[in-house]
Amino acid sequence: MKLLGRATAIRLEPSYWEGLEEICRREDLTVDELCADVQDRMEQQSRRAAQSGVSLANALRVFVVGYFRQAATERGHARAGHGQGRPFISTPFDTVPVSSDS
Repeated sequence: MKLLGRATAIRLEPSYWEGLEEICRREDLTVDELCADVQDRMEQQSRRAAQSGVSLANALRVFVVGYFRQAATERGHARAGHGQGRPFISTPFDTVPVSSDS
């Protein structure tokens, strides 16, 4: 990935990369463009708050979760089967078998 013309490596879990790619598809941006914008906004906030220390990878994780949380609706949750005491349904952990040692 290139940020501000420089090659940059960012370590994210596969589900976050998938989320970034989906956001980019929906917003008609490249991953490089979106990451550069997140980095720029993160730096602006750091200057205003006179604090830093948040990595770009962490900022991207927060951004992806925030983007999809804003898009979530009660109707969408109901379609996904949420709200029935089974929080893992329709998530990456839905297919993990429950093992019993007894």
